[in-house]
Amino acid sequence: MNISTQNNQVHYLKRSGYEYLWKVTVDQSDSLIAGSFLGHEILRLRCIRDVSTSEDRYQLADGGEGTLPYHSWMVAHGDEQWSTTLSEAEMLKRLEPYLQTILFTPTQIQLHLSLEEQARIYGFGERTGGLNKRGEAFPIWNIDFPGHHDEGVTSMYTSIPFFTLHHVATGQASGVFIDYTGQINADLGVSEPGIATLTAEANELPIYFFTGPTPADVLRQYTELTGRMPLPARWTLGYHQCRWSYASAELASSIADQLRERKHPADAIWLDIDYMDGYRNFTWHPERFPDPVALTKKLHEQHFHVVTILDPGTKVDEEYSIYREGLANDYFCRYPNGELFVGSVWPGNSAFPDFSQAAVRAWWGKNYKALLDAGVDAIWNDMDEPALTNSLLNTDEDEPSLWGKTMDASVVHQAGGAHATGPDGPTVSHRDFHNAYGMELARTTYEGLRSLRPDSRPFVLTRSGTGGMQRYAALWTGDNTSKWSHIRLAVRMCLSIGVSGQAFVGSDIGGFHDDSNGELLTRFSQLGALMPFSRNHSSKETVSQEPWAFGEPYESAIRKAIETRYQLLPHLYTLFQQATIDGSPIMRPLYYHYPQDEQAANVETQFLIGETLLSAPISEAGATSREVYLPEGEWFDYWDGTPYSGLATHEVPAPLERWPFFVRANSIIPTGPVLQYTDQPHQEPLTFTCYLTKDGLASYTLYEDDGQTQAYRQGAFATTTLSCQTTGETVTVQLEEQHKGYKPSYAFYTIIVHIGDRTLQGQIQTGQGATTIKLS
Repeated sequence: MNISTQNNQVHYLKRSGYEYLWKVTVDQSDSLIAGSFLGHEILRLRCIRDVSTSEDRYQLADGGEGTLPYHSWMVAHGDEQWSTTLSEAEMLKRLEPYLQTILFTPTQIQLHLSLEEQARIYGFGERTGGLNKRGEAFPIWNIDFPGHHDEGVTSMYTSIPFFTLHHVATGQASGVFIDYTGQINADLGVSEPGIATLTAEANELPIYFFTGPTPADVLRQYTELTGRMPLPARWTLGYHQCRWSYASAELASSIADQLRERKHPADAIWLDIDYMDGYRNFTWHPERFPDPVALTKKLHEQHFHVVTILDPGTKVDEEYSIYREGLANDYFCRYPNGELFVGSVWPGNSAFPDFSQAAVRAWWGKNYKALLDAGVDAIWNDMDEPALTNSLLNTDEDEPSLWGKTMDASVVHQAGGAHATGPDGPTVSHRDFHNAYGMELARTTYEGLRSLRPDSRPFVLTRSGTGGMQRYAALWTGDNTSKWSHIRLAVRMCLSIGVSGQAFVGSDIGGFHDDSNGELLTRFSQLGALMPFSRNHSSKETVSQEPWAFGEPYESAIRKAIETRYQLLPHLYTLFQQATIDGSPIMRPLYYHYPQDEQAANVETQFLIGETLLSAPISEAGATSREVYLPEGEWFDYWDGTPYSGLATHEVPAPLERWPFFVRANSIIPTGPVLQYTDQPHQEPLTFTCYLTKDGLASYTLYEDDGQTQAYRQGAFATTTLSCQTTGETVTVQLEEQHKGYKPSYAFYTIIVHIGDRTLQGQIQTGQGATTIKLS
């Protein structure tokens, strides 16, 4: 790998026996790269363009001209020190083919990566375009841009500067994360077909390399570094009903009534901005929502949770207590000269809290008490890029690349996050902080809710974020449109976001803009039934699109899709628990588990749920079938058990009431009864359905807990492993209740085994520890 400056001084990484020497010479501009190993799977390079302006001062390990010797790399940052081993030399060998050049210019740091002919690039968070980002160029910059879901739009609400390099020929993968929250320009083989270039106008650029070697390993390593999602409350996995807006208590109550009367399973009613008094955060409209406690009490009695929206923009109003408190304590963002930054959003002229400061986060977090006391259960953060309705940066001729309606680049934040040297650290410009604003608001919300209700599991939904946001919030993809192409786009977006480390993600079911129709809403709902976050949301400027809005046969088909989700909740909840352990996405592209299958790598309109379920949503008007590619192995139709061969493309029937949905052979899927809400009491057994081939073997470990509290952290959970094996005409079923920290409500497990044209069934009583039965 070359390390160069504009004066063409070049230094390189070389091998000598089993040793690698990282040659870094501080040149006339005093640039430096400090390298360290984080364990045996992650390499960190901290690139500093001008050491004299860095907050840290480096003492090179050997006291020489800047050579960091292989045997004792050290970064003078806290007490971190990493010693290398042979395995780390092998790690470098794995990365060496990709790393080409780090270039320092007077204003930029550039990373150049070599792209082999078959290399594919996945990740970067929320983007239009293909799943494979090679051949695209875009700024990594969060923005609320009109028509942002249209093809060709280069920036959206959430940008994550993390990506996976995947080689289909070998199945191997490695990853890169650039820990910078300002703008990064990505050119992924556009200017030079064999080179990916990432450029930042930053003085310091921490770059992390992940060695894989599989796509799943890369994501595990990335989330080990940036954090993993907490286990969500079970109700958040249910179906959510929302609209901009259910603008009165009566209307919100009526929607809830109809969901229950029409038996559409649902767990949450969402309130958009019209519940507020003049769009002031933490308030209720005195006429439209005169008694919020009575409303939430009724909804809770119907077993709905209530979610309210908040925007960071705080109305400039001397009569508004939140504004007065923020102003008095200097909690709002300001220009370098001390002038208050004011931008226009829903309330009109608004100030913006500086969430980089611990004191501001604590203050804002305490204010959620007013909503919780009124019966609100969770918070929805919107306009948190932050977005403005007036354009400011477009008038800044010195910042032509920072386009869009957002905060001025020159605004300062009082804490520099990773650059902190004290309790809150130095100031940092919004130009460098921008992409972190939404994540820091999500952090504020999560920590505030956790502090106010320490035994509950906070739920936060955000529109904007960056790397590491998975620790605090779920994400939705913003204002999409009611059109068929946006079903396909939702699949690609959710997959890209999932492999960027954000497992809890979804798109607005039915589309937000423009009018939906019965067929489109049905097919969107079938996709939504398997998205990690499942919410129907639309604009008040469109026709209503609740599940019953277009009558029959659409209402019944939509109900069936939602019921399917609720039956699969034991499996979905187990997958979410896995995400908290290793960062695995819930919704996965086919290449994730079939990394050497070139055809699977080309599939963008199908996805896996976990490793064993495959969904192929319908995204064409009038379609009653579609082509589906099935990877290696045998597969069964989820609906009727029809067997299908793998490594083949099939034309699969898709009448309105169902969509192509498959289970991989030699797998087990746990299901429950159809419920009207996730925590509905019932005594029906949990069902394990085993899909076996002749001489097949399958195993599954189910995770369960109370679904509500933090007690699982102290061991209050249950894990149950079921294995099935065929021998001749007999199936041996073994069930072991491994961890018994939680007792489920049901008394029996029902075991169903599909093998060839036979279906076998048995039951096992719970609480028996280890049990073996034979079915024939």
